Amino acid sequence: MGIVLFSTGCQWNYPPSTTHGQLQLEQIRDYMEKQQFMLAIQGLQQLQTYCPNNPQVLELLALSYAENKQIYLAAQTFEKIIHADTTGDFQENALRAAHTYEQMGDFYSASRCYRHYLNHFPKDRLAWFALSASESELERHSNALQAFLRGMDLLKTDLTVEQMVKLSQLCFAAKKIEEAIYWNLEALKIESENVDIYLQTLRMAHEQKHSALMRKLIEVLDSLDKNALEREKLDFLRELYGSKSP
Repeated sequence: MGIVLFSTGCQWNYPPSTTHGQLQLEQIRDYMEKQQFMLAIQGLQQLQTYCPNNPQVLELLALSYAENKQIYLAAQTFEKIIHADTTGDFQENALRAAHTYEQMGDFYSASRCYRHYLNHFPKDRLAWFALSASESELERHSNALQAFLRGMDLLKTDLTVEQMVKLSQLCFAAKKIEEAIYWNLEALKIESENVDIYLQTLRMAHEQKHSALMRKLIEVLDSLDKNALEREKLDFLRELYGSKSP
């Protein structure tokens, strides 16, 4: 694992002897390198008696909890680090906290930690996309769309079809249906025979009562090669959306 424990001295509330403290750190390092994480946790918890808010001790403790599959304690400890840190050197632990909360399905806490992280690292586009996903899980659709757009602003390349479709879905969930249709149509300029995108757009056009677009989409779907199941599905859509067979 190659862990470096302390680059600066611990601010002890009640200092043990220098020799004893150093021996503890060396023993903890040995436990972690040997993947004996329960023993490392015990040693770090003992160190917390003397320096309860030292971010370096907390970081090692959080890592040990995570390796020991104590996910909730890991998430809580990663988050505790960012509030104990007065130097700004440990704020990336907010991202670790967010990822760990996600593993537990606690998207409310994940979103909170992503936002804290992005206050310090606003140019991390992947974190904006991750925040968007957490907000979607919470059904806060406008927030999810805004976060995704912030991530897109940081892209240095053109949008992929997958990103266009995702943006369309987020717009649709946020009740911005015209924008949702626009992004799907942009995606179809690249993948002109993607049936799934046509079907998604058809649903959106129906939501908008956009009959001309619905007819056009069904006409295109009719022109694509289809197996028997797809033809049956298309007949169902015609009936659903009130379109006549060709």
